[in-house]
Amino acid sequence: MRQGYECEIEKVALEGEGKIAERVDMLWKLMLNRIDHIRDADFVLVACHSQGVPVAIMLVAKLIEFGCLNAARVGVCAMAGINLGPFPDYKSRLFSGSAGELFDFSNPLSEVSKRHTEAIRMTLQHGGVRMLYVGSIDDQLVPLESSTFSPLNHPYIYRAVFVDGRVHAPDFITHLVGFALKLRNLGISDHGLIRELSTPLAGSLYSGEGHSRVYEDPNVYDLAVEHALETTSMGSNVPLHVQDYEVPAPTNSNPFFLPWAMRGVLEEEYVRTALHEETTELLAQFEKWRPTSKVLKDVKFRLEAVRSKL
Repeated sequence: MRQGYECEIEKVALEGEGKIAERVDMLWKLMLNRIDHIRDADFVLVACHSQGVPVAIMLVAKLIEFGCLNAARVGVCAMAGINLGPFPDYKSRLFSGSAGELFDFSNPLSEVSKRHTEAIRMTLQHGGVRMLYVGSIDDQLVPLESSTFSPLNHPYIYRAVFVDGRVHAPDFITHLVGFALKLRNLGISDHGLIRELSTPLAGSLYSGEGHSRVYEDPNVYDLAVEHALETTSMGSNVPLHVQDYEVPAPTNSNPFFLPWAMRGVLEEEYVRTALHEETTELLAQFEKWRPTSKVLKDVKFRLEAVRSKL
């Protein structure tokens, strides 16, 4: 019970291994056993993680396609999803089967990517579905650009970053990521800023826990419920825009892209006016920021070029 209301909650746990299509078919059969609960629900929250994100969205699309969703609102809490694949550095002939398939998401023309995008399009056309994409700031497997699905533009999509307070103290870089995602949620371009920050923010493959810690925080689920139930509706005729994208090879990183992206963000009219106080605070944090890792020291060096804009 919360805020004086009582509700009946029915949980449906879906687990399975294999490639995306195999998991969708297997879990769909399992879900049919609980289809009456789903049909009768006033609200449905779908929580999914990593490879489970595209699987869950395809399942929601099937529910809509077969008329099994009567709920006025549906929330999708997509945590650390491999929407654009894992970090391309990890691609190797050693990965095959379901693990190797994850790298196909980096190619928008691959069969699994096209199926994923089409499922998102169908899901958002429902009109009552709200999607929350949450990325972990130090995910060791999935870039922030991938977990927050940067190429998508739609008013029913909300983006957030998970920062583990046990590991990270609030600093310039955490606020910069939050600032960039805030712009995306307002419908303003981040000029590729999240993309340029994704690699420097990668956690350690050997000791990092960012990829899994995100689903342990109850605030993530609260945010998904708030986004689903407390946002207004624009109807079902709002089109999904998918920007052209290509995940670059690890060796193709251009050091000038980051300051150029930051410059683009700071020259946005809304940023220069409505968010002037926040940019002033960002400058103060930038001055105090003392990164310790080599990659983040490099980030600070490259952002010195736009210091006057900050």
